[in-house]
Amino acid sequence: MTLCIFLSFCFSCVVHGQSAKSLSPDDSPINTLEQLLLASAPFRRQPSAAHTVRKHMQMMATVESESQPKVGIKDYTGRFGGTEKTEETGYGQLEKDSLEATSGKSATRWSIHSERVQGVAKELFGLIGGLDPYISSVSNADGPIMQAIKEKMDSTNWDALHEEGKTMFSYGPEMSTDPIEAQTIKMFTFMKNAQRVLEIGMFTGYGAAAIVEALPEGGELVSLDIDPYLKEWVGEVMSQFPDGKKHSVEVGPALDSLVKLPADKKFDFVFVDANKSEYRRYIEILLERGLLADGAMIAVDNTLYCGLPYMPEQYDSQPKRRGFGEDVKAFNEWLAGHPDLMTVMLPIRDGITLVRKGL
Repeated sequence: MTLCIFLSFCFSCVVHGQSAKSLSPDDSPINTLEQLLLASAPFRRQPSAAHTVRKHMQMMATVESESQPKVGIKDYTGRFGGTEKTEETGYGQLEKDSLEATSGKSATRWSIHSERVQGVAKELFGLIGGLDPYISSVSNADGPIMQAIKEKMDSTNWDALHEEGKTMFSYGPEMSTDPIEAQTIKMFTFMKNAQRVLEIGMFTGYGAAAIVEALPEGGELVSLDIDPYLKEWVGEVMSQFPDGKKHSVEVGPALDSLVKLPADKKFDFVFVDANKSEYRRYIEILLERGLLADGAMIAVDNTLYCGLPYMPEQYDSQPKRRGFGEDVKAFNEWLAGHPDLMTVMLPIRDGITLVRKGL
């Protein structure tokens, strides 16, 4: 038992100690743990203990590697397994103990090191964890169509629809444009005084509803989406409101739909939120076909994409997303270096980049 506890402690220390830097083959957790074991007095006469640990860890790594599903990342545009959100919240013993232990502690009132650490951690938790709820509590730009879309979206059994073969992919409410982001896009539409807007990637139409609510009488929003079911799903809600007539949907892969749009009907504002690996090509087609009106603006969603564009692979909690993250990173660099585009990235939700043609 003592040996197991010691090995677990050593392995934990090694893994956490190495997590912030790249590991060379000679500096791997397995090699480093073996060195610790061999250098420890209780095990100097038992080198076989290190050998046993190495063999066990290598076997575990092999099993884990073989069990990883092979996913076609670039072609997958539905929900990633393990990212489903839930409205259920659990206030467990861990949360209760943590709150009680840090009660009254702050970063500016401390007497010993451990209390200072607790205070900093608690203030950081409050500062970060309380940000989105506060922003939501003082934002009120969601109109009746947006509210109707969200209510229907949250009450829809997306898993059942996919199992029945009605949707092309596995969907979930977490794939929708966030309420604060949608309200931001709505404000951008107002500020641009856009008459004609293009949305590349619609899903349940929450972002589309935000844009439609901001369009003037006679304004038009054209949404592109690959799934025929979503056109019907969104259309049922839009038909209940007078402003819904401003909205139309083109079904098919976005790259195909973009080349079919009439070049003489230009767009004042474009919202991009479809296949992340195709972002660059979307912008190129808009420019090549002259689909943008003079002074047109483009808002591109997910340009921070879970932090993957700037975080190293060692920190990936969703490695299946890495392919899209690398593509978003390349897209961001391409945008920043484009001689004819002016860009600025905003750290709103998953990142929004504003793009304007002409410097």
